[in-house]
Amino acid sequence: MKKIMHASLIIFVTALTLIVSCKVEDGEDGAPGADGAPGQDGNIGDAILTTSGFALPSDAIFIAPNANDGDNITDAINLAIFDAFTAGNSGGTFVLPKGSFVVDDTITITNGNGLTLTGYGINETKLDFTSATSSDDAIRFEGGIDITIRDFGVYEAKKNGIKVVGANGVHITYSATVWEGELNNSNGAYGLYPLNSTNVLIENSFARGSADAGIYVGQSSNIVVRRNVAKENVAGIEIENSFNADVYDNLAIGNTGGILTFDLPGLTQAFGGNVRIFDNQIYANNAENFAGGGAVSIVPPGTGLLVFATSNVEIFHNEFKDNETSSVEIASYFLSDDDVASYVVGDGSGNYEATMANGWSPLVKNVYLHNNTVQRSGGNPRGVLISDIVAGYTLMKGETMPAVLYGGIGQVLDDVGAIAGFGLVPVTSAASERAAAASIDLSYDGYSASEQICASNNFNQNSAADSIDFPDVNIGQVYTFDPTTPDLASDVLQGNTVLAVCTQTRLPIARVTFKSKVYGCAGDDLSAPSCSL
Repeated sequence: MKKIMHASLIIFVTALTLIVSCKVEDGEDGAPGADGAPGQDGNIGDAILTTSGFALPSDAIFIAPNANDGDNITDAINLAIFDAFTAGNSGGTFVLPKGSFVVDDTITITNGNGLTLTGYGINETKLDFTSATSSDDAIRFEGGIDITIRDFGVYEAKKNGIKVVGANGVHITYSATVWEGELNNSNGAYGLYPLNSTNVLIENSFARGSADAGIYVGQSSNIVVRRNVAKENVAGIEIENSFNADVYDNLAIGNTGGILTFDLPGLTQAFGGNVRIFDNQIYANNAENFAGGGAVSIVPPGTGLLVFATSNVEIFHNEFKDNETSSVEIASYFLSDDDVASYVVGDGSGNYEATMANGWSPLVKNVYLHNNTVQRSGGNPRGVLISDIVAGYTLMKGETMPAVLYGGIGQVLDDVGAIAGFGLVPVTSAASERAAAASIDLSYDGYSASEQICASNNFNQNSAADSIDFPDVNIGQVYTFDPTTPDLASDVLQGNTVLAVCTQTRLPIARVTFKSKVYGCAGDDLSAPSCSL
């Protein structure tokens, strides 16, 4: 059984340029911050401001305020947090000093309810973990309510950059995680990394060089990821096994895969859905895959956006440009493991029976792709996992690799009843309730109209000159009706097409509630252009 798709190309723009001038605005000393407030050298009354305009409260705890560039401030950070928590001030504002400093051990903060950890700006406070003695996270938050992380950068973390586990209310803004130098699998895995959390807002931030995902939200719910730059990671932005996520107004550039949404088997939160990806710039994601392992190691270079076994996904009003394999790829989990017999054996010994009982499915359903633009897609398609597909389209059919590629094998298997036995796995009541709340069908009885993969009003934006090298801007489907034979069907991507010609109901808006305020298109961005699309 054949496999499926993906896209990438490196454009080098300095990190500083991207941080300051592209999507993420962070005022220089004394210059306007992103919200129009004075910069770090300005003030409101007696308040000191970060370069983003955040006013440091008068009772803030200033960590190592007299430290000089290059000083090791590990002990100072830990002591300040310990003293404050011992005194019952776990919800205070902790201010990292201005400059570049050495940190050589993990900074762990547990149950910091209402805590704010801030520096003086995304370019002004730099924590360098190059000399860390253990291969662990740089900064890790465990538990807590309404945690704010802002205005500093973490460099060269041994494992993950800024990790938050099990929190309700996470706001990461004007923050950076960076691995400098060449892209390789010795870099840390995740940059900005909330996990098992709810009400997650990541905005105005920057991630570069992660050997897994630069900006990642996993096994979480109520998520907004907006106005960030993800550059030269394996996965730029990834939403995994998560519910109710809006990903908008971001720049994903130079990654192996720009934006990903995955549902992977075997996780505590077995599946996700209701993910909206819109109004993003997804450019030149052509870096060779440098992951050391894990699910993202399958992502072919040149992937703009990949939907992998996640159902209920809406992709709209994005700009795809210069992604060398495909702009959008939609695949069931059969892309990774095509041995149908290994899923359900019937006696509980199948590789996936336990996770399927918790609601995970290898299928991908209800993906609605509309009102996107594509330019110069498929210039150098590649990827070990999809080499046969690349050869089929480019050599056998003589076409440019489809700009939108749908595997189709899972749907065909389901439609012909080849995986009907999957439905014999008893699903837990908790999984059934979660699926019903997200309008996700966990059955295996053929795709209904509401479960179809649909594309409408997507347009070729190639210029006349572009069309010489990119004559075919197509939507393609690898399998259409026979699960034993790839059809390699294709049609011109210009408005409505013969393939996947349908529409779906728009997905609900995601909202984040943080400190009693609502964020996202249902809250503070209600009138933003992105939210009127």
